[in-house]
Amino acid sequence: MMQEFDYTNVLKENEFADIADRLSPNEAAAAMDAVQSLREEQAGQKSQDFKDWFDAAFLPILKNFAALTGSRLKVDQNACHDITASLISQHAIDITSNEKMMHTVITAADHITISTDSSEVELSLIFGFPDDEE
Repeated sequence: MMQEFDYTNVLKENEFADIADRLSPNEAAAAMDAVQSLREEQAGQKSQDFKDWFDAAFLPILKNFAALTGSRLKVDQNACHDITASLISQHAIDITSNEKMMHTVITAADHITISTDSSEVELSLIFGFPDDEE
């Protein structure tokens, strides 16, 4: 099945620029409200898309690794939309050369933290929200 995505038509954008010059104050306010609403909706969708991507790409790998190592897995998306995945174990967390998919997950992390206390080891991987992409 062939798919095509055509983003070459810029006539509407050019037409809007011409119209924007002639908007009344009420029309300009309504246009600004509509633009702001659309931006907020798109930002929410972008955050959800990031979470959906993480859930499809990395969560199964992390869950499998947690099961393999007898660890707890905690996943959280904070207010800035960054995702933190933490593996907590009462023993060492050993990522061998056979764990190729786990190596990929670790490589994709923007920040890695390893902490210990008297009873647990915690490996935290933070995946930063790509907020500068358009």
